[in-house]
Amino acid sequence: MLESLIYFSPVTVLLIALLVLMFGERDEEDAYGCFRFSRIMLLLSFVLAVIFYNKTTVVGLTVGNKFTLLFDCMLYGAAMALFYPSRKWFISMNLPAHIFCGCLFLTVLSGSLLISSANFALTAGCCATLLISNYVLLKQNIGKKEIDFGSKLYLFTAIIGMILLAVAAVIFYEKSGSLMYTNLRTALEIGKNDLLLFAAVGMAVAVFILLLGLAPLHFCSTEILGGTTLPVFVYFLCVPLSAVWGGFIQLNVNVLEPVLGQLRLFYMGVALLSVGIGAIGSCSGQNIRKIFAYGMVFHLGIVLLTLRKFTLNAVNSGFIYLFVYLLTMYGICVCLFGLKKKGEYLFMLSEFEGAAQKRPYISAMLLIFMFSLLGLPPFLGFLGVFSSLNYLALHHHFYQLIYLLSMMTVLAYAYLQIVRTMYFEDKRASFDRADVGIYTAIFLSMALMIVIALQPRYLIFGFRTMLEALFL
Repeated sequence: MLESLIYFSPVTVLLIALLVLMFGERDEEDAYGCFRFSRIMLLLSFVLAVIFYNKTTVVGLTVGNKFTLLFDCMLYGAAMALFYPSRKWFISMNLPAHIFCGCLFLTVLSGSLLISSANFALTAGCCATLLISNYVLLKQNIGKKEIDFGSKLYLFTAIIGMILLAVAAVIFYEKSGSLMYTNLRTALEIGKNDLLLFAAVGMAVAVFILLLGLAPLHFCSTEILGGTTLPVFVYFLCVPLSAVWGGFIQLNVNVLEPVLGQLRLFYMGVALLSVGIGAIGSCSGQNIRKIFAYGMVFHLGIVLLTLRKFTLNAVNSGFIYLFVYLLTMYGICVCLFGLKKKGEYLFMLSEFEGAAQKRPYISAMLLIFMFSLLGLPPFLGFLGVFSSLNYLALHHHFYQLIYLLSMMTVLAYAYLQIVRTMYFEDKRASFDRADVGIYTAIFLSMALMIVIALQPRYLIFGFRTMLEALFL
């Protein structure tokens, strides 16, 4: 009993931190203290999660191996990376941060369990918790009518998603007598042509598409993110994705493999639709956050297009693209934290006029990160794009390859509009002085990208070794 409690200490630490943030005594204006406590507790949980990565297996409920460790590292890393610039935002705005930090802990807790889930009941519960956490964060933007409407829309969609999860769980239980992944897989192997069972599969997949922000359910994120506060914007673009992708891959490989032949065409349709809507949508507005939100739909569409067969090679190529995207997107978001006027962080593209003259270093780094996001050599993004394009070419998916390249050109136009505004619109605008810590975060992000770009083979080999644990 004591041994089990020790092995599950990462979850225990997260629960304690969450309870303290939600119900403990707090100074409503002490954002610094709140973030300091959160950073210490999250780091402690992460260290324990790494130490006991293969000891947290509960038969019929969770599994722990190198695959779960890999996605846990990405989840914890994204959460810890978000703490520093977000702290600066809350301190500068003189706002309480306990709800934001509490939701972040709730996301890490449910996300970590989702990654290691081996039971659909746990998977459904974690997905529902993520939907609730996302909604609570969106509610912190109340005060703007369009955001308030967007949060209500997300709440309605989240409720529908939780109903779908509950119905799917009931059907799975009736058909297999259990919600364990192994039993569900057996039931799918026996009842491949069972329409009710396949409908339950569709319900579960639909919720994951919602959480990932893929088309046609992208509107729940893209339309809302354009007006959210910057920490919430960065959260949606960087933090939950690692957990949701990890859980989605586990579900497909361990449960849905018998029906992947039927799902493959659906996945390809969702991926191609996401790529097209993401590229075109990024060119349709002047809100820079909405541009990057639609860019997220584009890039995650490529990830799904690459790994839709869920073989080891496909998952490896898709994961490399996802990792590079998250790292590059974080660099862009940190640059956005460094650009503000009169205490307000920028929303509209026109507000970036003259940024290159007033903030040359941040503008230059933003330019490099965007070029990397487009996959241009010699930037790190080329590694991610090459892994996906190479996989499509090796498997003779040439029509998809041509479509992908054409949509990348459309997305490039949207990013070049940002470059043109910053560098060629000579407006005498004034920007607030950026905190030294912002430059430090940008430098560290760039340094990490350079190190990975110089020695990519070690990273790729390490990723593949850890992903192999899923297929053993």
